[in-house]
Amino acid sequence: MHSKKARSSNPAAVGQSNLAPITAALPIEAPSLRGARILFLVDQIAAITDGGTERQILQMIEICKQSGMKPQLCVLRRTRWLTSEIAGCPVTHFQIEKLVSIRALRIVAQITRWMHQQKFDILQTFFSEANLIGPCMGRVAGIPVILGTRRNLNHPRRRDPNRRMLRVQRVVNLLANQTLVNSHAVMERIVESEGISRKRICVVYNGIDLSHMRPAPQLREPMRRSLGISDDQILVGNVSGLRKIKGVQMFVDAAAEAYRTDPRLRFLLVGDGDLRPQLEQSIRNYGLEGIVRLNGPADDVRPYLAAFDVAVLCSHAEGFSNSLLEYMACGVPVIATDVGGNREALGACGLLVRPQATDLAGAIQVMMSPQARSNFAAAGLHKVKDFDLPNAHERMAGIYSHYMTRRGLRRGRIAQFVAHILGQPLKAEEV
Repeated sequence: MHSKKARSSNPAAVGQSNLAPITAALPIEAPSLRGARILFLVDQIAAITDGGTERQILQMIEICKQSGMKPQLCVLRRTRWLTSEIAGCPVTHFQIEKLVSIRALRIVAQITRWMHQQKFDILQTFFSEANLIGPCMGRVAGIPVILGTRRNLNHPRRRDPNRRMLRVQRVVNLLANQTLVNSHAVMERIVESEGISRKRICVVYNGIDLSHMRPAPQLREPMRRSLGISDDQILVGNVSGLRKIKGVQMFVDAAAEAYRTDPRLRFLLVGDGDLRPQLEQSIRNYGLEGIVRLNGPADDVRPYLAAFDVAVLCSHAEGFSNSLLEYMACGVPVIATDVGGNREALGACGLLVRPQATDLAGAIQVMMSPQARSNFAAAGLHKVKDFDLPNAHERMAGIYSHYMTRRGLRRGRIAQFVAHILGQPLKAEEV
C-alpha cells in the first residue's frame, strides 16, 4: 500500500480475487447486488491520503455504487471532517476514545442498535479495532454477512507481548464469513498469527486505474528541468512516507554507495514524515547535498514518475503496494525489496533485493544499463495489466454477489435472536 504523507492522489484500490471459495468474476451490475445495503466500519481516517487502505475504502464505496448497492461508512472516532460529500455515501460518526472502558461499552451498544435499525446486508471491517469489535456488533445486530479485512503485515505474532488481544481476535474471527487480504504474504501472516483457516480467507489484490496511471512522456522534460536534472543524469526516485517501515534511511545509504561508483546518479524522495530531519542530517553527513533531494509530498505523482529513470520501493514490510503498481503502470523500471506481497506484484518484471543498502546499491548499478531499464519497464507495463481496475471491480462485486445470494437464508433466523438480545419486538417482515 502506499505510504502515509507520500501524496494526495487517489489511485486504484481494490483488486482481483484468486483464491477459493470465491473465484467467479461476476458482472458489476449483478442483479443480486441491486439495493443491497453495505456498511464499512473503520477505526478512524486522519486524511484521505493517510494510506492505501483509506483510499481503498473510498474506492470500494464507488464499486458498490456502480454495482447498484447502497454503501454507508461508520467511523469509530475523530473523523468529523469526512462528510458524505467527500466519502460519496452517508457517513455516521461515533466517538470511542478508549476501547476498554465503560463509556466505550455504552457506545458499542448504541452502534449495535443503530446497525440493527439500519438493516444492513453486509458489514465489512477495516483496521484493528473495527476488526476486533465489528464482527461481534454485526452478529448481535443481525447482519447476515460479515467480512473482515487485513491489508498489511502489522499483525501481531503468537510470540508478541500483547497476546491477550490476539486471543480475543482469534475467537472473534469465528464470527466473520470471510477475511479479505490483499496478498498471499498477508494471508500467511494471519494464518500464523490469528489461526484463520485458509478456506476462510480470500486474496483480493489491489487494482490500479490504468486510464489514469500510464506513461506520460510529455511530462518528463518539464519535471526534470524543474528538478535541475540533465539529460545525461540518471534519476532514481522513491515515492514514500518518510517512516522507518518504508526503508528511507536505507535508500539514502544506498544512494551514497551507488553514487561513489557513478557520479551521474541523482536521487529523489517524494513524501514526508517523521524521519525527515534524520534524513536531512544523513544527507549532510554523506556530503550528498544536491545529489539526494527530499521534495515533500505531492498532490499528483505522475510528473515525478515521468521524470524517474528508476523507481525504488525499499520498505521493510508491505502487504501489497499501490506504489509498486503505479511505478509499473507509468513505465518506470522498478527495484523493490523482496518483502510481503512485492514478489507477487512484480515477479520477474523488476529487481527484487534483500532489504539492505548494499543490495539496493548493487541493483541500482544494474539499472545503469539503458537496455536493462527498457526491458524491465516493458515487462512491468505488461504485467500491471493483470491489476487493471475494471477487472478488479468485477472481482470485488463478485465477492459481494456471492454472499448476497445466500443472505436471505440467514436473516429470518438471525432476526429472532437479535430481537431477543436487543429487547425489541419483531416486525412482521422480519420473521
